[in-house]
Amino acid sequence: MPEGSEYERMNSPMNQFQTREERGIYVHVLPTDKFRMNTIVATFTQELREETATPLAVLPYLLNRGSERYPTPEKLQLALDELYGASLSAIIDKKGERQVVDFSMNVPNEKFLKQGEGLFKKALGILSDVMLRPRLEDGAFLPEYVQAEKEQHKKRLAAVIDDKIVYAGERCIQEMTKGEPFAIPRLGYEERIDEITPQSLYAVYQELLKTAPIHIYVIGDVEIDQVVQDIFSVFNMERDPQLHFQAVQVQHETHEVKEVVERLAINQGKLNIGVWSNVAWESDDYAAMHVCNGVLGAFPHSKLFVNVREKHSLAYYCMSRLEGHKGIISVYAGVEFDKIDQAVDIIREQFETIKKGDISAEEMEFTISALINAYKTAMDTPTSFADFHLNGLIAGRVRTREEMIEAFQKVTVEDVVRVAQGLQFDTIYTLRNEEGNHGA
Repeated sequence: MPEGSEYERMNSPMNQFQTREERGIYVHVLPTDKFRMNTIVATFTQELREETATPLAVLPYLLNRGSERYPTPEKLQLALDELYGASLSAIIDKKGERQVVDFSMNVPNEKFLKQGEGLFKKALGILSDVMLRPRLEDGAFLPEYVQAEKEQHKKRLAAVIDDKIVYAGERCIQEMTKGEPFAIPRLGYEERIDEITPQSLYAVYQELLKTAPIHIYVIGDVEIDQVVQDIFSVFNMERDPQLHFQAVQVQHETHEVKEVVERLAINQGKLNIGVWSNVAWESDDYAAMHVCNGVLGAFPHSKLFVNVREKHSLAYYCMSRLEGHKGIISVYAGVEFDKIDQAVDIIREQFETIKKGDISAEEMEFTISALINAYKTAMDTPTSFADFHLNGLIAGRVRTREEMIEAFQKVTVEDVVRVAQGLQFDTIYTLRNEEGNHGA
């Protein structure tokens, strides 16, 4: 059993989840009768590395195609249908400088069904089968499944390029964090897909199974001790887990602002600005930085929307987002090509306005109210509880939404001005039209 403050934080009554651990497998249970469905979220977390990012991004979709017991997608779906319409999904996520293989399962609460006895345990059996007992051929993944998922992954990456808002945002972050693990894309690299073989992908999977921390969340009307017993009975493999990860670099020194221009066949310019806040999730100033970003550009009442879009008509949209793990504020705007420079100037003015304390009581009230409402709304979905908790574990500080709401309510204008003083422009990225081409 692990010792120290991290494990104690996990089990604090304030954090709601009750945690048990064996062999680097953490089971977090949140008993609640709020939802008619019981939810299981199971994750492998791994450090972002260039050599494994692409195969890891393919892996959850491949595993969700079938297993030893349910060897085809059709048979897997039939097994889920027999559990009164249970559902199972798998995605790849990125949290800070970790890549997260994420499975999510919803199963009806057996207490509401006349013949639902043992439903949760059956669902857990399907989930563990998909995660731990994949369909193999000659000691590796099934070649046709691997090839099909490689083709699908090429489409996923192409979809990122097709969505120019997403693409420009990712490219700005990559330029801003070049040389750091955070620069590695969530989906990996298109040029590395063809390197994947059934054997190499299975080797990546085996390493993940043996060494990656596994966090399994259960949210629903369940008995803690029974759930823990059931999970450890099916996730019973021998492991050598890696429990210590490299710290994420949040503090960055000031340097000359990088300006990056990229050209594609587009008809609307994309302006992205990467700003270091030097404040991340674990900081006592995190709530204040959230409010600062809210005043700046997170909402329709924010300064960027009101001034850049409404007052000066320089952008089709202009917003900002706070990335909590790395401490980055990303400003993104859709701008006519000949107005990009003017838009940058007006955006800079909004930062300076906040640093000077030119913030109205109404802006503060609307921002704090909007943040609180967003956090309360997120409580309506069980997976959001797991996601928020896992974010806290990865960041090194577990907090509840109630604690964050209380922290928002205490933020003052002086707090916002203080944290705003540390904001540093790093990268200005613009996506422009190819010269002589009017785009699509």
